[in-house]
Amino acid sequence: MSLPINKSLNDIRAQVFGHVEDVQNEYQAKGWLPGRMNLNKGVVRGLLEIFCWGLFQLYLFMQDNLCQAFPHMATGTWLDLHSEQVELPRKSATKAQGVVYFLREGTTGNVLIPAGRILRTPADGQGQVRRFVTTKQAVMLNGATEVAVPVEAEDYGAGSNVTAGQIQEIVTAIGGIQGVENRADWLTLEGVDEEIDTHLNTRYVLRWKGNNASNKYAYASWALSVPGVVAVRIMDQHPRGQGTVDVVIKGAAGIPTQELLDEVTEAVANCGAAASENAGPPINDDWIVIGPTPVAIDIAGELVLLPGASAQTALAEAEARIRALFEDPSTVDGISPLQIGDDLPLDRLTAAVMAVTGVKKILWSTPDVDVEVPADGLAVLTSLTLTPAEAGEA
Repeated sequence: MSLPINKSLNDIRAQVFGHVEDVQNEYQAKGWLPGRMNLNKGVVRGLLEIFCWGLFQLYLFMQDNLCQAFPHMATGTWLDLHSEQVELPRKSATKAQGVVYFLREGTTGNVLIPAGRILRTPADGQGQVRRFVTTKQAVMLNGATEVAVPVEAEDYGAGSNVTAGQIQEIVTAIGGIQGVENRADWLTLEGVDEEIDTHLNTRYVLRWKGNNASNKYAYASWALSVPGVVAVRIMDQHPRGQGTVDVVIKGAAGIPTQELLDEVTEAVANCGAAASENAGPPINDDWIVIGPTPVAIDIAGELVLLPGASAQTALAEAEARIRALFEDPSTVDGISPLQIGDDLPLDRLTAAVMAVTGVKKILWSTPDVDVEVPADGLAVLTSLTLTPAEAGEA
């Protein structure tokens, strides 16, 4: 939507100089001017040019700032001001928390693992390394080959919601320990980026739409008020029988943790209000909060590269773009992450990879057909294997 205040410098010149020319005779007759002015050169022309430039700057200022008066067009601090008027603060960033396993080859003796030990992932396709810190002291007892230890990401944000097997390096060595790994469902609390404007704007609209009743907009507003929830689908067409409502949420790491499900359940039970305000639960509905049904996606393919293309660079960029399909918010420009109920067509995978410089084509071995996802499901990446091959002469 464009505001009706768009004027170029030439438009303003035409308006100002046209007006002066139209009124010169009238002003001279009234004695306001000693004679006709030369509008082509001289002092008068210079003064009018300065005035036109100042007026043009005023229009530019209005174009940049007048839109901030409208919530659906506002950004940044201006959007925060609109949202605070309906008690809707922007969600802050949080750190990922989870459990990793320290491993050893032998079984003899007790091994102390102090708090504050640093772990990390190898560099990903974009050169990013994620670091984690043990938050509690643990002891691997005599006879054991592994022990679970809680960890927290060093940095805020969703980037630390790494997949299983990515945490594999110990930065601060621990005597007697040979390795570390994070396994499936290792997260206990998702890391979350600071809420972006588009998400906050969506919640602002839902706040108004859900004011009158326990409708689908109200359920969505309550669920999205919880940090860590990046998307929600309200199944309100009696999914479990008459009068039932399923609130299906997507967490920052995809499938939500039990802690996140519990927090959303509490938010819905209090209609989005703080528990201390004793707000009553939605009436007349048999509702539950659940995570989406995971649809495991194993991806394997061969990248056919143009002669001279760097296989290492192409593979890293292709992997980053594919993984971005399963991350929310996406870490790669131009990639829209898969949401609840989104199918995964092969064309979408191909489009993501073909944007990589040097790739001629991609031959998929898995999946070999479009992957269908139910309305309450979510595609989850479980493995990714890409191999390079050089294209033959044309």
